[in-house]
Amino acid sequence: MAGADREEVVRPEMKVAEVLKRWPHLLEVLVAASPAFQKLKNPLLRRTMPNLVTVAQAARIGGLEPEELVARLNRALGVEARPPVAKAEESLLGAPPPPWLSAPLGFHLDVRPILEGGGEPFQNIMAAAKEVAPGERLVLEVLFEPVPLYRVLAKQGFLAWCEKVGERHYRAHFYRQGAGEGRKGGKGPAAPLTEADWGDYQAEVFIEENLEPPLPMMRVLEALAALKPGEKLLVHHVRRPIHLLARLEEEGHAYALKDLGPGRVELLIRKGG
Repeated sequence: MAGADREEVVRPEMKVAEVLKRWPHLLEVLVAASPAFQKLKNPLLRRTMPNLVTVAQAARIGGLEPEELVARLNRALGVEARPPVAKAEESLLGAPPPPWLSAPLGFHLDVRPILEGGGEPFQNIMAAAKEVAPGERLVLEVLFEPVPLYRVLAKQGFLAWCEKVGERHYRAHFYRQGAGEGRKGGKGPAAPLTEADWGDYQAEVFIEENLEPPLPMMRVLEALAALKPGEKLLVHHVRRPIHLLARLEEEGHAYALKDLGPGRVELLIRKGG
């Protein structure tokens, strides 16, 4: 079956975490491929980069061509197939500096300490983006090129550019366009939810502690797909679903979180149009 064959190879768009979960022995192949992957031997740091980047992005971090790393991983699986690099993996490194780099600085955030400590900086980045006014820049100091953020912040009217400053040090610039500059197809940020919204929702989902990723996200997205634009979904979760929040931002859905204590998080989502 074609679908089954597709699942037996490493693809460039797969998250590194997914690859290591399915084929743990490929950790040694990654480590041997580039010195940049040496820290993956540390279990704490192995929870950081692999969950955030794809194989194609990891290749660029390690100074390799994506097709080269994909082919090396597949050879270790006994597969000679070379899946094409996904077009969505668009690096901005090497692009000419845009004219808006001279715009005023709205917020500067260094998330490298968070990443080095095994944390997830997504919420910090989203909070910083809200502080940036039209015509200003958000500047991020990161360990690798944050390709997934380009699409997420584009939905909020940001243009992006990235430069490599040093070994495992990238500086990403995001410029929030003004009202007269016109967004390229973006819907803009969704209107925020209020306290009153919590008492009125059309569907409910419960996520159990033992439910393995990506099943929690799939369950939520399936329930959300069944709703009409403007309707709300209440999710009872056991943790902050960082990657789900990135997906909601990207697709223009409004959401709000409540931390109710250890192992108890409620997420209210209003489906966008």
